[in-house]
Formats: sequence, C-alpha cells, structure tokens
Amino acid sequence: MKDALTEAQAIAGGGLSRTSSLPGSVAPGTGRKTVMLVDQDAEMRARIRAQLESFYDIVEARDGMEALEIAPTLPSLAMIVSETTMPRLDGFTLAKLVRNVPALKRVQIMFLSTRDSAQDVTQALVLGACQYVVKKTPVPEIVAKIRKIVV
Repeated sequence: MKDALTEAQAIAGGGLSRTSSLPGSVAPGTGRKTVMLVDQDAEMRARIRAQLESFYDIVEARDGMEALEIAPTLPSLAMIVSETTMPRLDGFTLAKLVRNVPALKRVQIMFLSTRDSAQDVTQALVLGACQYVVKKTPVPEIVAKIRKIVV
C-alpha cells in the first residue's frame, strides 16, 4: 500500500502520469459534463453507466489509482462516483488526493460502499463528499442523486 500511496501522491502532484486501458476511459468531448465511475466491480459500473450515459459523458476507472491518473485530463469532470474499498488506492485516499489537485478541487465526490458505518459516513463528509450511498440502494435512486447534483 505504501508504494501505491507514494505513486498516487506523485500523480496528484503532477510528477507521474499514465493512461487507462479501460474502454470508455476518455470522454468524447461532446461539451457535456463528465461523471467518472470508480469501482473494481465492472458490473456495478456498467449498471450505473447504462442509466447515466444519455445525460453525461461517462469515464470509468477500476480503482482509485487509475481514477487519479485519468481525472486531471478531463476538463469537464463534474463528479467522481467512487467505491470506498478498492485495491491499490481506496476511495477515501482518492478523495483526499483529488482535493490537492487545483484543477479538481471543485469536482463533486459521491461515495458508494457496501459498508454502512457511521465512521465511514463521517470520514466521507470530512473529505468533502456530497453523498455517501450504500451499494444496496437501487441503481435508479443512485442515478437520481447524481442527476440532482450534476445539473
């Protein structure tokens, strides 16, 4: 984890960059706002993407490290929807690092998680998240929350 964190901090500081190998990882530049879905669960990303892509450009990342690599390249990025628990770089650390990138300070962050602890919700709010949603929430409800925030 320490090596991943060091690498993530280098990316956040602009000292390192990579490109994603995920399909759909580069927004097509339609002038629409962009929402990034960050989750190791490809099925969850696909379910949310299917209901959002008619409203926003959607970019996907498999974990926080990949999200941190891609996010600064997206000028229309309006929101990051991130799982909290992921390999390499978790959602909470991603949020902390995103807040240190000047171009990303105003990006909204919504957390998705299988965990429903008061401690996690508090941590999300301290990190400036606009929402903390438990994954068992129906996808249409998650999408409605995103659409209410990203107008």
